Amino acid sequence: MWNKTGLPAVFPLQVKSPPGADYYLVLSSEDSGEEALAAYFKGGAFFKVLVPPGRYALHFASGSGWQGEGRLFGPETRVFKLPEVLEFAIRGAGIKGGHKITLTRSGAYLEAAVKEQYICQVASLDGPTPVPRPLQDSRHLFRLGGDRHERWSLHLQWRLGLRAPEAGTAEQLWQRRRFVLGSPLLPRRQAGLQDPAPGRAETRFRSFSVRSLFCG
Repeated sequence: MWNKTGLPAVFPLQVKSPPGADYYLVLSSEDSGEEALAAYFKGGAFFKVLVPPGRYALHFASGSGWQGEGRLFGPETRVFKLPEVLEFAIRGAGIKGGHKITLTRSGAYLEAAVKEQYICQVASLDGPTPVPRPLQDSRHLFRLGGDRHERWSLHLQWRLGLRAPEAGTAEQLWQRRRFVLGSPLLPRRQAGLQDPAPGRAETRFRSFSVRSLFCG
């Protein structure tokens, strides 16, 4: 319904709710207590909204017969506050971290289960792959293997577990080659191990693009 923060809304918040009522959701800043964002959705319907960065307390109101933000659903309004404060922020190496909330009814009350949800950027091929010519040494050839789901799964594992060796070191270059060749498990490089001089890589595709998609 509105975003009062003035910040861009880029972090995912998904709510799964039982049918039979409508819901009014307000996010309040943990630091100031001021209301930051509000949204309205129907129970049982798919609902996802993008949230500005920050730590927020989530307040829900449910009922039928919406009477405006002042009266909500009238005297039959039921209110619920999520017990934990949720953080919406960058996680790891550029992953947009949000949350998925599942609401269930327990008698006259609502219960909530929370899990993290991510938006990742993944490279995808845009052009057809030319027929490769055999190379004498293909260990240093850049490839984007598998379909997009395999790539985002690898991408997420790599980013969340990234050990970030010092930039420009032999180990960083070695790990980077292991990643693009499709291995999410990056063992330590053996001391004194020398890589052979890389051969000239052959072009395997015409172009690629980077797309954002939900990855967990």
